[in-house]
Amino acid sequence: MPSSQRVVVFATILATLIPVLSGCGTSALPPPVTVSFRPSLVGVGQVVVITNNSNHHLYNVSVVGRNFEQVSSGSVKATDHLSPGSSVEVGWLEFESWVPVPGETIEVYADNYATPKVSIIPKQ
Repeated sequence: MPSSQRVVVFATILATLIPVLSGCGTSALPPPVTVSFRPSLVGVGQVVVITNNSNHHLYNVSVVGRNFEQVSSGSVKATDHLSPGSSVEVGWLEFESWVPVPGETIEVYADNYATPKVSIIPKQ
């Protein structure tokens, strides 16, 4: 095969694979958020504070809390839209039947990010 045909074939294959390999806009990194914690004002567990550290809007931000020792978990959609620099808080009221306590794992998910941001609620 002449080299000009090889270039065309290679360019065609590359043009086909790039969208597939790039995940159609999905980042392999976790969402660009900071996860911090504060005591609940009513004394029931911890409150998870999620802050968007990026210059991009985040959509469909959800939080999953897990207690691996007791094999329990809770999940909640924190917000539909988290603006750059803004924060959202979730605690026992939003989780309904699950109370975030020290030692448990918190995972934050957002659209277009394939992996979660993972944090552990610190012991006090």
